[in-house]
Amino acid sequence: MAGEGPQAVVFGATSMIGRYLLRRLAERGFTGQCFSRRPDAAPQETPQGFGWRVLSGGGSLDVAGSADLFSLAPVSALPALIARMSGGRRLVALSTARVEYTASSSDPAERAEAEENRRAEEGVARLCRERGIAWTLLRPTLIYDPGHDLNVSAIAAAARRFGFVPLAWPATGRRQPIHADDVAQAMVAALDAPGAVDRILDLPGGETLTYREMVRRVFQSLGRRPRLLYLPLGPARMAFKLWLLMTGAAYSTASLERMNMDLTFDAAPTHDILRLTCRPFRPEFSE
Repeated sequence: MAGEGPQAVVFGATSMIGRYLLRRLAERGFTGQCFSRRPDAAPQETPQGFGWRVLSGGGSLDVAGSADLFSLAPVSALPALIARMSGGRRLVALSTARVEYTASSSDPAERAEAEENRRAEEGVARLCRERGIAWTLLRPTLIYDPGHDLNVSAIAAAARRFGFVPLAWPATGRRQPIHADDVAQAMVAALDAPGAVDRILDLPGGETLTYREMVRRVFQSLGRRPRLLYLPLGPARMAFKLWLLMTGAAYSTASLERMNMDLTFDAAPTHDILRLTCRPFRPEFSE
């Protein structure tokens, strides 16, 4: 849907970050197109000036040369999308901090995923150079959006269902959770940041806290007294497998080991480049 203002092309707009990104782009005067693989994917809150198109499996993607490109799709899928594009001047896309912290995971599948994502990042940089597209890849830490994410919301679901959350003792690994809207804010800010051009930037949240403190905050946001069941790693693995069977969740048991690993990055470089201020971790859950 063309307009007189700046044009945006958004891939993966049905993700939990999508509604925040579209709203922030609309506030900046953008109009444009959202691509989705599902014909029924368009959410009701799509801002005026944005249309939806079905992303087919092949063929070229007709993109205006002046359009700014935003990708919320898995970074592993991005090189193939760029190869199909006929235009675009600037790309801001999400990768993941998991590229770094699962590279040495005890789970072979996680290590393979980390390597796949790293190769995809290299492919994005190479293809953009070939096409003259300025690019930025952001690696957010733990992204949350209460009721929509797969991490913090899973903790809340366990707290509601069982009244307690089991943790691998002592659960002191540090985290930097970042709200989905702050990720969207960072993506839009990257457009005006010369220091972000042709770079991969780590994107931590606005606060560093231990895993067990993060769980306590979730309880508090639910209006419940925190009940944390600390277990040695061996029993914690067994309890975790039982929880996976009961809930149908798909997590690696390696995530238990990471409860006592620091998954943190220096926030200052990216926050300074993007002039970004991220909110502290205070999730708000609806009933």
